[in-house]
Amino acid sequence: MTVSNKGGIFKALDHLTMHVEKGAIYGFVGRNGAGKTTLIRLICGLQSPTSGEYFIYGKKYTSGDILQMRRRMGAVVENPSIYLDMTAEENIREQYAILGRPSYEGITELLKLVGLSGTGRKKAKNFSLGMRQRMGIAIALAGDPDFLVLSGDHTGEYRQTKTAYRRIVPVFSGNVCSSI
Repeated sequence: MTVSNKGGIFKALDHLTMHVEKGAIYGFVGRNGAGKTTLIRLICGLQSPTSGEYFIYGKKYTSGDILQMRRRMGAVVENPSIYLDMTAEENIREQYAILGRPSYEGITELLKLVGLSGTGRKKAKNFSLGMRQRMGIAIALAGDPDFLVLSGDHTGEYRQTKTAYRRIVPVFSGNVCSSI
């Protein structure tokens, strides 16, 4: 894939071929500009390739039903999107409603999984960076995805976020892609 940069045009991804087996965990490690976030943004549909093609669940990214395939994914790309004037539980309830989940069953367990069960009435705007990152992970898991994409700045409260990742991986039966 060719992308623009301040200094001109450079290839962030060039002839990348990858097949992710069910249950696999992938981590992308590399220098800034290596293409980690670009690849994740492509997978999530936040960016289009300038050449080439890719498939998700056997569907080409330009397919009319690709959005249906992406509903099977959960993602945190760069900064998590959370409602700052809501509590952790309210954020998850909102995500359940957006996804059309029929009940609020599982919210308590989900918040416990990411280490946010004790936040009570605290609004997300008062969360630390690590808590916001974990809130993003909880939102990504709210749809019970079979493919989880995690990307972003892992600074701040890295230990707590890393602990949340360690809790998630053993209970998550799908695929996990992450950039570091």
